[in-house]
Amino acid sequence: MSAESAFALVVVDLLNDYFDATLWPHSVIPGLREALVERNNALVTLCRRHGIPVIWVRQAFSPDLSDAFLHMRREGRAYTIAGTPGAELLPELAVDPADLHLTKRRFSAFFDTPLHETLQRLGCRRLILAGITTAWCIRSTATDAYQLDYETLLVSDCMMGFTVKDHRDSLAAMDGYIARCVPVAGLAPWLD
Repeated sequence: MSAESAFALVVVDLLNDYFDATLWPHSVIPGLREALVERNNALVTLCRRHGIPVIWVRQAFSPDLSDAFLHMRREGRAYTIAGTPGAELLPELAVDPADLHLTKRRFSAFFDTPLHETLQRLGCRRLILAGITTAWCIRSTATDAYQLDYETLLVSDCMMGFTVKDHRDSLAAMDGYIARCVPVAGLAPWLD
């Protein structure tokens, strides 16, 4: 595969706090933990088989919320706090020591992070995106990727929104325009 067409897998925010039903009582995400872990592990395995680098992106804020989202500061709502278990990746995920890790403080994995520079260094111009949430962090990351001229595949069954409607609406808005949607079972042909 040429440098211009090389892929990287970016997995966003599969963190303990987002799967805590007490923090997110109206979210479908906590109930989908097992399924999302299983599908994302299958995706990671497939990507590694094709020599695709895996980048885990996680959100983490200071305990005083000084770098947190405005709504968190306004409400004094703390989650994904740096140094706490809630800001760590789910322990069931197939993380490898060779994988790359980035921390973000906003929805997009590109905003104020070294993701773009990392992808350039790796020679990647195509992205595979997975993780949560489809309407916020995935959509923001995909939009920034598009604006930076990355061809992007959204692995539709390896992500979810706080609601199924948010998930479906976001995929429909992005598919065929800023990205292409494909299930993990249909990804292999794109990688050959």
